[in-house]
Amino acid sequence: MSASAPPAAPTDPKRYIDGWEKKWVDNNIHWDQGKSHGALVKFLNDDTETAKAGIPKGGWAFVPGCGQPLVGTALPAEKRKARLRGPPSTANNQGYDVDLFARHGLDTIGLDVAPTGVVAANKWLESQPPRNARALVQQGDFFAYKPDELFDLIYDYTFLCALPPAMRKDWARRMAELSKDAPSTRLVTLMYPLNGDPNIGPPFRLTEEEYHELLGDEWEITWERAIPEDEKRKGPPGDEKLAVWKRK
Repeated sequence: MSASAPPAAPTDPKRYIDGWEKKWVDNNIHWDQGKSHGALVKFLNDDTETAKAGIPKGGWAFVPGCGQPLVGTALPAEKRKARLRGPPSTANNQGYDVDLFARHGLDTIGLDVAPTGVVAANKWLESQPPRNARALVQQGDFFAYKPDELFDLIYDYTFLCALPPAMRKDWARRMAELSKDAPSTRLVTLMYPLNGDPNIGPPFRLTEEEYHELLGDEWEITWERAIPEDEKRKGPPGDEKLAVWKRK
């Protein structure tokens, strides 16, 4: 995605949601970099590499929000399908990535909590010619979200690292629950930050070993690439690596 990690959620979910919304109202959106990560764009534009990684050319993709989505409600099935048939109507502060995957042939759903962020990204998405009818964002709780269809591809960037480390196993569990149990299913992780102080965050430091520990029971890597210095994101420093996993 195109954002740095938001604050970790406090004990009170409503206070967290209100605080996240306030950042949008105050235009304190320093995490928004205005575009998808260049390494992701480069990868998706390379037919040879995406074929090696087994990236699906169709189906459903999911982009969880840039923070910790908490309590919210998803669109009813009939409204979701109607929106996908018509012009795109919503996108969150990850709208760039939702749009990107949709333009590569996947019906793509994003999830976020901040209403103002959803509206802002929706306006951006609608301004992109031509309008992308494959892109949709819902407001909801990642840990309770129940999609109408399981996903063929999920993308995570600065989502896992925003969660308190104690919630990482829940993240891994949900990645399996939300994805189709098929060898063709892919999880794309732009791992970040892969160095730094483990006690400071968010973004909380991760390691490649931790990704393998979290995902190894359900997933295995099919493709990976370290992000060179000149392609790294702006903002808080941290090594990055793009990896594609398939369901076992």
